[in-house]
Amino acid sequence: MKRRIIYFGLSGLCFVICYIIVRSFSGNPVIRGFLGDIVIVLLIYSFLKGIRDFNSIKLVLFTLALSYTTEFLQYLQISKYLGLENNLAAQLIIGSVFDPLDLLAYTIGGVMAYLADKLIGFYLFR
Repeated sequence: MKRRIIYFGLSGLCFVICYIIVRSFSGNPVIRGFLGDIVIVLLIYSFLKGIRDFNSIKLVLFTLALSYTTEFLQYLQISKYLGLENNLAAQLIIGSVFDPLDLLAYTIGGVMAYLADKLIGFYLFR
């Protein structure tokens, strides 16, 4: 139970960071785009880890597959084909612009999530 609280706390912290990034750095593509994508992967990973103690490797691979799929759907302009290009919620979830650097940001976020998970396990749950 203690482990889940820690991961939910981390996901909450990541959510707050994402909110700050969106509200305060919308004009900065490096922070809004790149750093935001790293943090969103951390948020998804920690939230899912808070729900259940998934295998770390499988969870990071799932999180990355979800992120890469979202980016691929942006490449296909799925929002346009579904008529959601003016829907704010869809734009936040699916995104709107394909950027190959996002794939790098997702990968960095996945590595960071995995390493953070291992550090948490090592220092808090020996």
